[in-house]
Amino acid sequence: MKKIITLFVCSFCLIINAFAARQAMSELRGTVVDAAGAPVGFATAFLTDTEGAVICGTTADADGRFDLKAAQGSYTLTVSLVGYKDASQSVTLKDTVTELPPIRLEEDTQMLGEAVVQAVMPKTKLTGEGLATSVRGSVLENVGTANDVLKKVPGLMKGQNGLEVIGKGTPQIYINGRKMNDPTELDRILSHEIQSVEVINNPGAQYDATVRAVVRIRTIRRQGEGFGFNVNLVDEQSLRVKDFNDPRASFNANYRTGGVDIFGGVNYAQASQRQISDIQQETTGNPSYKQEEYLTGDFVDKNAGIINAGVNWQISDNQFTGFKVDYNRGLDYNEYTLMEGDIYRNNALIDHLKTVNTGKNGARMPSSLGANAYYNGTFGKLGVDLNLDYFQQNDNKLNTAVENSDIQDATVVTESLSDSKLYAAKLVLSYPIWMGQLQVGTEETFSRTNDDYRLSGADIPASNSRVKEDNAAAFVNYAFILGKLGQMSAGVRYEHVNYAYEDLLGNGSFSKKYDNLFPSVSFAGAFGPVQTILSYSAKTNRPGFSMLSNAIRYNNRYTLQGGSATLQPMSIQSLSATGLWKFLTLAVSYDRENDPIIMWANKYNDEGVILLKPYNEKNPLRALSAFLVATPTIGPWSMNYTAGMQKTWLTVGDTSFNDKPIWIAQLNNTLTFKKGWQVELGGEYHSPGYAQNIMITNHYLDLNAAIQKTLLKDGSLVIRLEGRDLANKGYNNIFSDLGHYKITQSVHMDTQRVVLSVRYRFNTAASKYKGTGAGQDAKSRMGSSKN
Repeated sequence: MKKIITLFVCSFCLIINAFAARQAMSELRGTVVDAAGAPVGFATAFLTDTEGAVICGTTADADGRFDLKAAQGSYTLTVSLVGYKDASQSVTLKDTVTELPPIRLEEDTQMLGEAVVQAVMPKTKLTGEGLATSVRGSVLENVGTANDVLKKVPGLMKGQNGLEVIGKGTPQIYINGRKMNDPTELDRILSHEIQSVEVINNPGAQYDATVRAVVRIRTIRRQGEGFGFNVNLVDEQSLRVKDFNDPRASFNANYRTGGVDIFGGVNYAQASQRQISDIQQETTGNPSYKQEEYLTGDFVDKNAGIINAGVNWQISDNQFTGFKVDYNRGLDYNEYTLMEGDIYRNNALIDHLKTVNTGKNGARMPSSLGANAYYNGTFGKLGVDLNLDYFQQNDNKLNTAVENSDIQDATVVTESLSDSKLYAAKLVLSYPIWMGQLQVGTEETFSRTNDDYRLSGADIPASNSRVKEDNAAAFVNYAFILGKLGQMSAGVRYEHVNYAYEDLLGNGSFSKKYDNLFPSVSFAGAFGPVQTILSYSAKTNRPGFSMLSNAIRYNNRYTLQGGSATLQPMSIQSLSATGLWKFLTLAVSYDRENDPIIMWANKYNDEGVILLKPYNEKNPLRALSAFLVATPTIGPWSMNYTAGMQKTWLTVGDTSFNDKPIWIAQLNNTLTFKKGWQVELGGEYHSPGYAQNIMITNHYLDLNAAIQKTLLKDGSLVIRLEGRDLANKGYNNIFSDLGHYKITQSVHMDTQRVVLSVRYRFNTAASKYKGTGAGQDAKSRMGSSKN
């Protein structure tokens, strides 16, 4: 594999040398700004000759900077971006480097629509990869934190496990090109620090083949030097449980002098939750079993970010390096659940079971440590982006289940210990060739995970395993401009994976190897007034380390859960199309998954105990999603409305899960007034429908409202009061058909809350951190192993 990568990089260097040898070449550099002089990112810039033929082209970066290289002579430079009028000018290249003054783009009010009265709505535009929403200068600028912003960005919705890209699931989030590992980071980034948010629902070859959706957050790069800091204080009070009051706080500071940027911060967060459920579980067969139970549970988790610090050094105008360290530690964790109900065999009552489960951290407190060192810059026209990463995390949980039964009492004690380490490196080289940009790269990831599960009080074997996974990848992508028609991009990614599973108790070990190619292609262009993106990609989904573990987890005396070391990765074919017209955006996506991983149930013994395990289904899983976004503004009233659906087709044996799609609606309204006042009223609705073999059975409705006031002359103090889930309908009831085992459950969570936040910033200079991060897929899969 090393020889392949070496040959790959050497071939790329030969190509660069061949093109660099051309005589009489000149470089054209420029910056794109708006009418106020603020940088405008992602504009298309291209040169045409006297006959109108496109000579070369590129896409400006997030700060509006671009550079083009062509033979010396006279050309026409055209800069275009949806929502703005094209800007064209004549240029003459006769020197080695030609610097242009800032190129100003004027808003195309006709394209934005007659409803635009003032520039307060968040502008949404198509980039070469996805849908970018501007935050700076919009009604989203002071809504709170990055989390608050993402809730209102087109293309995102609330899912079972947090924010999701509609039809694609949980995305990987990047902040200034660096992959986010700590979700609390979204609570530390204030909304006024964000320049834009881009949603990519079909990522290309430069991303790991398991990544199905990406959200890229770009913060504003402050100018000037000196010291700055920001403080964010939040208090969240439950309206249903008076003892659940969750404070959060973060402090971040920056010091900038010359080309050096030193930054650091600390944070604290507490999260409490109550769940109340009615649960009915049925095990089919002869004999049949049924459990009718009531569950209530309280969960309190306290965490602190002890170290969040780093240094950036801007060596020159186009040379950057730096490092960053994050250390997070769990402070306290407490879980209490009570489940009580009746057990029936062949419809006859046989037992009344009451189970009290308590959970806490073990002797070793959970923690994570991450470090990233980076370099990015240019040597002539050659762009270099290098990232080196180290990441480790450990977890230790103790659980005690006390069961009172009419048949036999029992006490089951379990302890889980997990350790994960990752070493990763990623190198990306880019160079302008012909009419576009060639990008090649390599990424190596080496991960090690130990999983030890111990228990007493139940006739279930303990487990102790070690997983090794090495992933070596190489990719190439070429993007080029087709004049005013748009931009074309094509790429391919090769991944070689060595996987080894070792059972430390001697119950069976094995290893696997995978070699796969993942092509991708996309087109971004205009058809009349409609801006479009069309894309295709091949992806995979490898099971998380916890799904591969043979360990059997104890849920209760009738329900066990385990993994399967023989699981195979899924292969995914994805097609997507996005169109933008005035303030309307339509996105459609279709996925086909071969060998989908499905959770299924089998009998563990003849006493009604079942074992839940994942397996690869032979029938494909197909998914279709579509959504329409409207973002008009009338006077002080800004609207962000989304209507969409997502539907899956899945057949397992003789059972079909194709009946109902899930319909989605989001209605967010914002009113802005003088003297810094802002009022918000919104809601999100999901209809009943299927997601794989799980049926959402109720109508989900989350209504929210907020009022905020911006104070001080520079707007540096913001006070915000917010009400969440005002109708107390923001929860899902589910029905799961898992073969021999079916479960019907109401899941009423404690989501009705009042949130008060105070944010203050002083001479803030946003960090210039440019690290991208490597080995991101393995990091996320390590996270999935936590109990």
